[in-house]
Parts: sequence; structure tokens; C-alpha cells
Amino acid sequence: MKLWKVIPYELSDLPLLGLYFKTHLVSESQYGSMALFQWRAVDNYLMPGIINVVKDDGKIIATLSNTPKKLFVRGEACLVAEIGDANTDSKYQRQGLLTMLINQSTQDAFERGICGVYSTPSTTTPSLPAFVNKSNFLPQKGVNIRNLFFPLDIGPQIGTFTSWLFGRFVGALYLTLVCIYFYVRVLFSGLSSSVAVEECDTLPDDWDEFWEKSKVGYEAVFDRSKDSLNWRFFRNPSRYKLFIARDKKLIVGYLVYRVIAEERSKRCVIADFLFLPGCDQYFNKLLLKVFKEALRNGANSISCWCLQGSTFDKCLGRFGFFHRGNIVLVWFQNEFAKQLEKLRGWHFTCSDSDNV
Repeated sequence: MKLWKVIPYELSDLPLLGLYFKTHLVSESQYGSMALFQWRAVDNYLMPGIINVVKDDGKIIATLSNTPKKLFVRGEACLVAEIGDANTDSKYQRQGLLTMLINQSTQDAFERGICGVYSTPSTTTPSLPAFVNKSNFLPQKGVNIRNLFFPLDIGPQIGTFTSWLFGRFVGALYLTLVCIYFYVRVLFSGLSSSVAVEECDTLPDDWDEFWEKSKVGYEAVFDRSKDSLNWRFFRNPSRYKLFIARDKKLIVGYLVYRVIAEERSKRCVIADFLFLPGCDQYFNKLLLKVFKEALRNGANSISCWCLQGSTFDKCLGRFGFFHRGNIVLVWFQNEFAKQLEKLRGWHFTCSDSDNV
């Protein structure tokens, strides 16, 4: 077996990374572009990100990213990093390349002064055993992240098992019922007329005032300051939309979503949301806005992540979302990870990962 070597990327590798993901992730439109890695590693608002690769005769055959992020633990800012974009060319799998990349990228992060390293590996791929069995990562205790899902158009799924014509008929009938359900919820939303919803292309001047008030409700929450969200959503090469709820001109919460067009479907992903303590009821109004936009864009579904048992989880359940599985949050086991086990008041959404 050839002795492989993990090496850090160079700027000249960015086009090769884009080509690699274009070749190996053909089902995802625009994912893994050169601009994505430029944004994630070069333009990161905290510090340069880590991208390691393995090459065979100058060709990238495996890669992994480690993105610096800021986590507030009981009000104290801590630098952490998330491992994502782990991918190995199918011709080179089962040679330990993923484990090598995880271990090297974790070591690189600690050498830069980062406190903890985490990831959200899929349970259906070889990545989870590589983290848990070979790289000293373990699932975070007490943090159960639920993947929630609301189907809008079931026609394509029905057509897969029957015929496309029958699928279209059932899909059209179901979509009609969904639209009726939406308008009934709008009619009985019952929120105060003082609540205003605005769509923003930039973050308003009073954003950090909202952020300082909202983070006190959690023992652990990732940075949602103006600098952080400007980088995460507005400087991101992918397109996101942000809704803000105001009550008497004060920001009480927000929601970010993205519509992703794939080869055979569109899906609407609620990337992020946060509200002031005691203002979670405004979440419903922003959900209705996203619901309307998803229908207008012809999305087949709406999905999001949230913590099990949280007020958001209960709200989404009442809205009609159903549980489609759990997300595994794993941390490299060091003293920092042990401290996290004592925390119970977490906030975690899809935008705290590299999954949207």
C-alpha cells in the first residue's frame, strides 16, 4: 500500500478543490465551488481556515476542511473549529485517508490556539466510525439535535414507486391541502399587530444590541454577532434570505433560510434562527413567511435542525414538522469537551454546521 501524506492546501489548489467536488458530488448543484473554499478558509472573519488534502501525482484524492468558529460558553468567547467537507475519491477508499485527515486537521487546530474541535458526521457514511473509533471523538452528551421535515410536494416520491402520472395527481392533491393548511394557519396566527416582519439584505445597525440580549438565554451558543452573520450569510457564495421580527421597533428574533435547487427537486432549508428570551412565540410568524416563500419557489420540502425539547422543537412540532432522524454532534475529547458535558442550555441550528 502506498504511503500517503496529508498536506495543507495552497491557494493554487482552490480551483482543483472546486473541480474535485464538481466531479464527486454531481447531485448537489454548485456545492464545493472554488468560491466556497475561498470564503470558508481565506475570508473567514476569525482566522484563516484549515484545508488539508491528499494528492496522488498532483491530483487531489481526498480532502477535509476545519473551519474556525466562536462558541460562547456561559458568556465567555471560545475559539473552536468544525471539521466538514470530508471526502475521499471512491478509488482510494479503505486506505485510512479520512482518519489521517481528521487527525492532522485536529492537531493543526490546536496548534493555532483553538480550544475544541467538533463535527456532525453522517451516520450513513464511513465518517462516523472514523471519528469515534479512530480519532478520539465522542458524541456530545445531553445535546440531541433533531432533523425536522415538512413535505410540500410528495408527487416525485409517489411517482418513483408507481407512475409519474399518478405521482403528479397525488402530488397536486396533497399540495392543494398544504396550501389550505397554510392559509388557515395565517388566518388564526393571532399575533399582535405591533409585530413587524422585514426582509433584510444587510444586518441593521441595532443587530449587536439584539445579539447581546439573546445570548444570555443559553449556556452554549455559537457567535451570532454582526461580524459573524455578515460572514456566514451575506459574504457566503450561496444565497440566503433573512427575516427579522420587530416588536415596537425592537428586534425580537430572526430566521434565515435558503432554497437549494437540485437535479430533480428543490428544498427549502431553515438555516438559522434565534429569539430573545420569552419571545419564542414570534417564531411562528417567521415560519409562515418561510412557508409562503417555499410554496412560491416550488420547493418540495422544508427542513431544519433544532434541539430536542426546546421551545423551537415544540413550536415546529405543533406547526406540522415531523422527526426524520437525529444529528450526531461529536467533539474531540479533551478538557474543553469535558467542560461542555456540564452544559444543558444549548442552541444549535443547521448554520452551526457546514451542512447548508
